[in-house]
Amino acid sequence: MGTLTYANLAEPIEIDDELLAHLRAATVTKLRRNEPFALTVQTGADRTETLWIHASIPIRFVVETSVALQRPLLARLMQAAGSTGGLDLTDPELALDAVSRELHAMSA
Repeated sequence: MGTLTYANLAEPIEIDDELLAHLRAATVTKLRRNEPFALTVQTGADRTETLWIHASIPIRFVVETSVALQRPLLARLMQAAGSTGGLDLTDPELALDAVSRELHAMSA
């Protein structure tokens, strides 16, 4: 598990390494284009938070393992980040995509 540290939040947010590596790539691309977006993450057993991702707000990604980026997942994250609802990492379909890609990579 990697971590995402946002602004001055007391505790980093834990996110699966594969998903976090893709999130990092999508975030860097969006911010380089001056395209802020909303990001919804799980921050507790029954709690989610929506963060505003903007170039003026400090953000830090720590990915624990090496991850090969998968274009389809990256494209899906970019598309979601550009939507009116923003990028929701609590979306079960998105989580399923990440897990199925990880299982596929492990079986190859």
